[in-house]
Amino acid sequence: MFSLAALRYRNVLTSQGGPVERITTGMLSVCERRLFQANATLRPNLREKRGVTIYGDCDGTGIHRSPGIAWQKAVSTALESWAFHSTSRSSRAAEFGFDVDPSSNGLSAFPGLIAIQARRKAMLEAVERFCLIAWWEGRTTGHLLETDWPGISALAIDGPFGGVTVIAFARTEWGGYAYGHAAEESLGAACEGAVIALARHDHMLRAFRLTSASGLGTAPATVFERRALFFATQEGYDLFSQRLHRSPSGPPPKPVVICDREIPGPWTDYATVWRFALRPPSDGFLNGGPRYFFW
Repeated sequence: MFSLAALRYRNVLTSQGGPVERITTGMLSVCERRLFQANATLRPNLREKRGVTIYGDCDGTGIHRSPGIAWQKAVSTALESWAFHSTSRSSRAAEFGFDVDPSSNGLSAFPGLIAIQARRKAMLEAVERFCLIAWWEGRTTGHLLETDWPGISALAIDGPFGGVTVIAFARTEWGGYAYGHAAEESLGAACEGAVIALARHDHMLRAFRLTSASGLGTAPATVFERRALFFATQEGYDLFSQRLHRSPSGPPPKPVVICDREIPGPWTDYATVWRFALRPPSDGFLNGGPRYFFW
């Protein structure tokens, strides 16, 4: 995809009049490969305090072998957060499907030349979340495979509009379990995205364990973080493992598109924000409690 990030993000920082207050950078180890990770935080008046304790309180994260692209990805996801918090609580929420799915599922920002580039990313994310919910609830199946990364297994689920969703999982060096999922048009790309997400999950859980052991940590404030902690345990992995070998209980849910359009707003000065949303198979991903595999 052709990106205009160098041009459209040139004035994105608050010091230049933009919405992003700061961007921090670091390194992330992915199967002995060092990648750059960037975290972007919006101005206080553009964000909602989420009270998270595991994944940090930034508004956007980007991971890539290039520090510049990681930086750009972090800005893009921060712009998604801005559009989501502004629109989902506005009088126009129903126009973009937030009355049916009030989450940020299927939302993508991309500083491209044409809107279809943002739409492609939004569609893949919507398919990923749809497949994840349907699989966990026993309404679709997947096939197990070994990845090219030692010690990491995966489940591949065919998407309703083509492409594939991959859930990667592995036992960590500290004795727990980490997971990651991603959807792409090819199995190889989906596996790589899922493994990167797994590495970030492992990194954040490791940091949380260290702060908790030192007495500096606080209990997770959201059900999504409680899920991340539960499935990192042996009990959580056992529950996950049981689902890996379960047959579908009925026909797969039919995908119903509830939104497929650009979300206009002040963020449009920097990127196209698109929402491609599917009606969720159920509301379990929001209300299913801490033993529901979705975070």
